[in-house]
Amino acid sequence: MLGIFSKTIDPALVQSAGYSGLDFIILDQEHGNVSNQNLENLIRAALLSNVLPIVRVPSHEPAHVGSALDMGARGVQIPNISTAQQAQTAVQSAKFFPIGSRGVCRFVPAALYGTMQKEDYFEKANESLVILQIEGEEGLSNIDEILTVKGIDIIFIGPYDLSQSLGLLGDIDNSKVQQTIRHITQKALSLGVKVGVFCDTLESCYSMKSIGIEYIAYSVDMHIFNDACKNIVLSINK
Repeated sequence: MLGIFSKTIDPALVQSAGYSGLDFIILDQEHGNVSNQNLENLIRAALLSNVLPIVRVPSHEPAHVGSALDMGARGVQIPNISTAQQAQTAVQSAKFFPIGSRGVCRFVPAALYGTMQKEDYFEKANESLVILQIEGEEGLSNIDEILTVKGIDIIFIGPYDLSQSLGLLGDIDNSKVQQTIRHITQKALSLGVKVGVFCDTLESCYSMKSIGIEYIAYSVDMHIFNDACKNIVLSINK
């Protein structure tokens, strides 16, 4: 699966990105200016253009997780998971019984404001993806325990946060950072957990794909747009 991070609050840009053929778009509430008020329209735009709306919520707090899913997100990406207990809380917050204990309301956008049969809604809702970001020193030291938590669909590696936790701020191509990514990937895949990663170059995408990573988030919408504009300027002004 290939997608991008999105910092925009403009549904038109999300919709346009969807028409490109991307598999998913990560609507960013952690490092982006995406409020609950505009998130609902961003999700609508993604669904309209047939791209999977994933919301990176601000934290693993149940209210953040449940709110994003109520608005229609098809998955939640949860930052800075450090312990198995946090991972378990994240899964519980994202799933209804019998998997979890997510707060129940069937009069929300995800349930078509109550017009879906409730049994269909609860079943479909439990298919939403749970994506956990492992990026800090504590999370790395607890990776074995985190990976045993049932209900995790994807473990996501943020190389920039990972580089900071290894004392190599921003040096994401450093061999120590790359070896750690491979180490986490091997552990996760051996337990049947898929792996995701952020890449900011196409070369990195190819490299990560070659080691079995299936969920690749390439760059950020606003940066991609800026790069495209620069390339136009350079081409015309040659």
